Amino acid sequence: MNIPALLYFFNLLWTAPSVVLSRGVGTKAAQFKVHSLPGIASLPSSWAGRIPVPGAKAGNEIFFWLFETEQPAYEDNLIIWFNGGPGCSSLIGLATGNGPFSFDGNSTNLVRNPHSWTQLGNVLYVDQPVGTGLSAASSPYPVRDNGQVTENFAAWLHGFFDYFPHLKSKQIHLMGESYAGIYIPYIASQLVNSSASLNIASMSLGDGSWGNAAAMSSVAIGRYIRSKSTLLDVPDEILSVFEEADESCGFNGVLAESAIYPPQGTFAIPGNPEFFNLKRRRRDLTNALTAACDIGPTTPEEVRTSIFNSTCYGPCATFSTAMDYMTAKSANSSTHGCYDVYDISHDCSSISPLPLLAEYFSRTDVQAALHVPHNGPYSACNSTILGTLLAAPSPVPPEYFIMPDLVTNHNISLHLFSGEWDMLINHLGAELSLQNMTWRGAQGFAKPPNQLFYADDAAPSTTENAIHAPATTMVAATSTAKAAGTWAAERGVSYHLFREAGHSVFVNKPREMYSYVRDVVVAPRTG
Repeated sequence: MNIPALLYFFNLLWTAPSVVLSRGVGTKAAQFKVHSLPGIASLPSSWAGRIPVPGAKAGNEIFFWLFETEQPAYEDNLIIWFNGGPGCSSLIGLATGNGPFSFDGNSTNLVRNPHSWTQLGNVLYVDQPVGTGLSAASSPYPVRDNGQVTENFAAWLHGFFDYFPHLKSKQIHLMGESYAGIYIPYIASQLVNSSASLNIASMSLGDGSWGNAAAMSSVAIGRYIRSKSTLLDVPDEILSVFEEADESCGFNGVLAESAIYPPQGTFAIPGNPEFFNLKRRRRDLTNALTAACDIGPTTPEEVRTSIFNSTCYGPCATFSTAMDYMTAKSANSSTHGCYDVYDISHDCSSISPLPLLAEYFSRTDVQAALHVPHNGPYSACNSTILGTLLAAPSPVPPEYFIMPDLVTNHNISLHLFSGEWDMLINHLGAELSLQNMTWRGAQGFAKPPNQLFYADDAAPSTTENAIHAPATTMVAATSTAKAAGTWAAERGVSYHLFREAGHSVFVNKPREMYSYVRDVVVAPRTG
């Protein structure tokens, strides 16, 4: 018996799924193959590097990192992940909860993530727009507005498929958080209305800025503070001022209308709070971001003055005042310091991943492994891009026309999710905006999003309004299981509220988000 040949045969069987999955990657992409990564012994097969933006000035290149799925059963999915900012690197998401590795505590040592989304599909991380993270940009900074961001990425994606043509026929799931609530709907609309034949199956927007900015901030922030007053440690006399403002500014009326299921008609955002209403003139960011605008209100009278009589923020400035109050309170507190608008549960012992990202991805050996040698220092977020895009004319909120069109006319599933501890884009504002959106012939949800979901079952089949078939790997919820949050789904749109999670839900709840991607995002669609 030829023992070496027999051993080779069994080894070939064992590795067959990887061989089959990698076979679609042509020789043109070989230059991007990641052979090893400093600090970790084993990763899924991956390719990384920069690809120029077609039609753009030389030097404008978008960095990508593509991971091959670890489970052949999910090989037909291509998940594309976007961080927001604008101008924040997708490597933030990769290394903090949804990718195949994460940092070990407060060190740059890497460990495998058991809840990596690479088990549920091929995952593509992109640093866009140009100049973000490990991407490159010409000087002076070339991208002036969201329209150019959209056009650049759509053109770049077609160039990416030239290197990886086997991915072009996959079910594409666009996923992201924060400002990606603007990126993703606009990019999806550009792609489905182009001549390219792509299967955009879904969009998933986490704590995203997809709605009317005033509705998602000023209108809801007072009620949010009151609902989290214990965790935020806000005294009653301050809460009373925000309640007074909500009544005086008409916010309570809007919130009352949004609490009716099904809605009785669209509801207008009153006045022009903080100049946030994007259907009217946009906020003067240059003036508002100056130090003179932050008076650091800490007393009830200072809070009242900031809300009603600010020379920087405009009328009914509940959102900006809340941010300033919490910042000032944190600076003067020995027990509730280190206030974090992205996650109000954080205290001074919480570890920020951004310095770890900067340290690790600035290393020359790491950049060489990812085929971006001599890139220089890596920054997780680019302040030039942030300032440029926020100072540009504001894009029309996707809630108004783009998202309804994609769901209604293009049959693209829309999944919205929020973390209850995110104060920057709080869940009450998202729920209000969702109830004011019309798609597939009706407005909002007919029933409140109060069905329970669980850590290992993000779309329980017992719910009356489920739109997805439950995955065969789901763990059945029991009466003793702790609920991970509440949800609803109607007419191709789902909404999940994750308990005890902040702005980046997967940071707090990687297991729950893994189930969410499996059971909601990539699960077979039934209608």
